[in-house]
Amino acid sequence: MDAKGASASTPRGIRKSNSTRSAGAHSTTSHESVRVVGVHPLGTLRVLGPESSPRISEQNDVEDDDDQGPPPLESPVENAYGLSGNQHNSPQSSSASPTKRSRDPQAHEMGGGDVAVILDLPDLFVVAYDSVSFTAQNFVGVRDVQAGPHFFWVAHPSGVAARDGVWLLGSESQNHVHVVQWDSYNEMLTEATRSESRNSAESMPNIHAQLVPYADPSRLTEGGGQLSVSQVERNRRIWNQLTTHVNATVLNRITGPQVGGWIVHTLDRAQGALKFSPEVELERAVPNRNLQRRELHFAFQSTTRLFSIESLGSERTREATDPSIYLMSQIEDTKNNLVYDDLLGEFQFAFVVGVHLGNDASLEQWWFMLLKLLVKSHLLVQGQPVLVASMWHTVAAQIAYSSQWMESSVLENNDTRCRELRIALIIYKRRMEEFLSDDENIVTPDHLAVSTAFSRLEAVLTDIGWDLSGDYLRKGIVVMEDGEEVELELTDLEAEDERGEWAPEFVELDENGRERGLISWSD
Repeated sequence: MDAKGASASTPRGIRKSNSTRSAGAHSTTSHESVRVVGVHPLGTLRVLGPESSPRISEQNDVEDDDDQGPPPLESPVENAYGLSGNQHNSPQSSSASPTKRSRDPQAHEMGGGDVAVILDLPDLFVVAYDSVSFTAQNFVGVRDVQAGPHFFWVAHPSGVAARDGVWLLGSESQNHVHVVQWDSYNEMLTEATRSESRNSAESMPNIHAQLVPYADPSRLTEGGGQLSVSQVERNRRIWNQLTTHVNATVLNRITGPQVGGWIVHTLDRAQGALKFSPEVELERAVPNRNLQRRELHFAFQSTTRLFSIESLGSERTREATDPSIYLMSQIEDTKNNLVYDDLLGEFQFAFVVGVHLGNDASLEQWWFMLLKLLVKSHLLVQGQPVLVASMWHTVAAQIAYSSQWMESSVLENNDTRCRELRIALIIYKRRMEEFLSDDENIVTPDHLAVSTAFSRLEAVLTDIGWDLSGDYLRKGIVVMEDGEEVELELTDLEAEDERGEWAPEFVELDENGRERGLISWSD
């Protein structure tokens, strides 16, 4: 009834509707005519039972009293690893009385280890985690995931599309269910909703048998497994060496805090990327306006000045050529909230994300840290030998992994950088041996461990044809493509030859051109 048809005799209040008026017909607002929007297909959303509602459980604990006032504010939501977004800013965190923690809603009781689930992944897709990759059909997830950092990534089987990855930290309890979701519209991984994560954990008894075993995904095939025990152990050992210092602190600083995992993408760029950087060019080649690109925040940036403006003369030269002082000052500065392990954590993050996702920002960061920071920090051997030993173990594992586990080595197609790295490693070896052989220096077992770790790196480089011995070619004949022979003289180590035990010795000659101080039998 419209406004003109209203009369004074019309009863006031809410009138009872005619429930039989639309019987046998479909209303235009019924569920059958509503268009489904969003990333969740029709029928996948579930209605939680009343007993699972946090509001009802809270109301059952208190009496219905109108004078109790509004309900208290909810506490900060913790992510899957127990890290609260404002746990350091809460003024009541120290005075609040301890309460009994409720059961983890993301826990399962199937045993064996953590579970990683990727929802709504296409039927045929390339799936990889840590040192294993395979083409999966109807992929659900991975079980028996052990404690520590793990990197999962997915890609289209064609191999031409961008890749998406997520860092997960296996829990110490070994019963956590990690859940991420594939956004089919934007073609990227995204954070799963709380309800979907909880549903996956609750349905674990039904889907656990469909999950891929972490150690060998081929166990679900008819052959019953293709990897031997030694191969499984080899994969596990190399991955541990690649990610020993990756933790929640490093991941939160680089990618920003995320719920359930730390998602990265091929097109993620470094903070403050230049207009004509490789990341920008790749973004233009793979346009996707709906893609939420993230900035990677590295604490040790390539644009950072490696020396103090307060230093002058030879002191500034030493700082510019040896960034040890810069690194130690940055890490020991309390305002930066860094520890020495963060240096290797960022270095390991950059390598894993760079080589697996083809992320240019991470690859550039890896080369910068290796060429400009780590291999030139000669003084770190004296002050931080444990860190340096771990660094060379990491570099050896990275080069071995990229040459033996990957289709192409990280050193390929980088002739200029490889040449610079080889020269820098030769110089580093000389400086290290000088320190260890000097009787005035106090050499501890930790310092000797640096030499052992560097020897391991030398063995890996020998397998790819590199030689770091002191017999470096200074002059030789090079045959050109047209057969012409050209004599070349290399001056890469000229500055290094002018110092230390390799420096030329200055002697005083007499009037006959002979060295003074020598015994002569003719005089």
